[in-house]
Amino acid sequence: MLPANPTPSPFRAKVIKDGNSVAVRLPASLGFKPGEEVDIDVRRVGAWPPGFFDLEPSPGFPMPERTSPEVRETRKKKLFGEKGHL
Repeated sequence: MLPANPTPSPFRAKVIKDGNSVAVRLPASLGFKPGEEVDIDVRRVGAWPPGFFDLEPSPGFPMPERTSPEVRETRKKKLFGEKGHL
């Protein structure tokens, strides 16, 4: 029987090249044995969750009006100078 882990804590694992594949390097402190199978929940750092952009705004949430491209360009030039960017 496997030991229960009531509060799994997330950690960062390193992805390494292994021949023509990639592998995830897990710390020995987790107690896995070679050949043991595990489930991995993949979350990329800085990525939006799947389906995020499919969400629709709530009817009770007022969406702001989008400014015109000319107004946005003027604001960028005021912030960053004539080039309009860093």
